[in-house]
Amino acid sequence: MEVTKTTEVVIVGAGPAGSVCGYLLRKSGVDCIVIDRAKFPREKICAGGLTPKAWHLLEELMPDIQYDYNTVNRLHVDVDGERTCDFDIAEPIRVVRRKVFDHILLQQYQSIGGEFLHDTMTQIEEEKDRIIVTLRSGMRIACRYLVGADGSNSRVRHYLKPDTDLGMLIMEQYIKRGNSTTIDIKVSQKYEGAGYYFRFPNTDVDVVGFSDEHTTPDKFRQVLQEQGIEEASFHGAFVYLSSDYPLHDHIILIGDAGGFANRTTFEGLYNAIATARNASIAIKENRPFREVNRSTFGKMKREVLVQKFFYSRPAFFIIKRICRFPKLAAACMNLKLQHEGFL
Repeated sequence: MEVTKTTEVVIVGAGPAGSVCGYLLRKSGVDCIVIDRAKFPREKICAGGLTPKAWHLLEELMPDIQYDYNTVNRLHVDVDGERTCDFDIAEPIRVVRRKVFDHILLQQYQSIGGEFLHDTMTQIEEEKDRIIVTLRSGMRIACRYLVGADGSNSRVRHYLKPDTDLGMLIMEQYIKRGNSTTIDIKVSQKYEGAGYYFRFPNTDVDVVGFSDEHTTPDKFRQVLQEQGIEEASFHGAFVYLSSDYPLHDHIILIGDAGGFANRTTFEGLYNAIATARNASIAIKENRPFREVNRSTFGKMKREVLVQKFFYSRPAFFIIKRICRFPKLAAACMNLKLQHEGFL
């Protein structure tokens, strides 16, 4: 079959990682196409917490961006139901409605002439000096770089590593907006492995969610009952937590597709934006992504060790002790938020 279209970069996925990467490439004069099977605005249930480091980076990369968010300056942490701690944070967390936020990012890309296709990638072929992407519509696009920004169940990653797993399952549900402007986090040793419950006050609803190593709908229902929340329509989404896949000079994975979510909390917006920036630099400067993104790959490896310790009995003992001193707990959390994200 003949090639229908030729471009420098094809980006699969129009979420934050894909849209930011496309924006940065297009702004630098690099020809690219963003493809997504969803029509935007599309529903994306997610806590939507932009940590200070995340929204500072976004404003650095997109200085003129404007979006609605709920400002949150306070956290409530519950440890095993035995110790609670409430404290203020130094810089606010911006909680966004992902359906709206993601659409705004895509519109930013389109506003500077970025091309967006509502289509689904069905096949990847590598030739000597180009990659050919086939879409469900029958279009065949030849490109020099292929960027996978298509989430935890990435088809681009499956091409690089066909036996890849899906990662951790997170169950989430929208509930009626409460009066609180505090983020609630509950960690418990009764949750299996890396488990926690959260409630984020969004702009017009609250988002509650739960995950552990063996999340199921029945477990989520039980957690909702424990929190006194009436069950409604809930959704599950996998978060891929591994960078164990073959690295390719011209096929790049960013955001959740590349396993760049925080290993402890699964928060991924900062790394989605950061790896999008790094991918654009690698492409513009014709440098290997593994080199440009070296520090992030290293951080992912270190976070595996942090995750194992954080959910251990000794760590829970330490956290309970820290929660006895709200000022100390606030100092620890603010230090982590400055570094990147929650926990």
